[in-house]
Amino acid sequence: MAVRKMKVKAVRVVCNNCFQQTIGIRDETGVIKYRCSHCGALTVSKVMGRRHVQYDMYAPQGQELMDDDDEP
Repeated sequence: MAVRKMKVKAVRVVCNNCFQQTIGIRDETGVIKYRCSHCGALTVSKVMGRRHVQYDMYAPQGQELMDDDDEP
């Protein structure tokens, strides 16, 4: 599989935690990293292929995943 070479540029992104628009920086490998200025969530996305984008989202400090399975 060929490695995609992309231009480094600022891209407009939407935070998946609070849905605010912000700006992320895309590097030449297609990785976009940004920390939301509103909620503080860190998101890293990588272009895996033409139709596949992988998102890794890290919650802000003090926030954790809601789990309904713990109810009695």
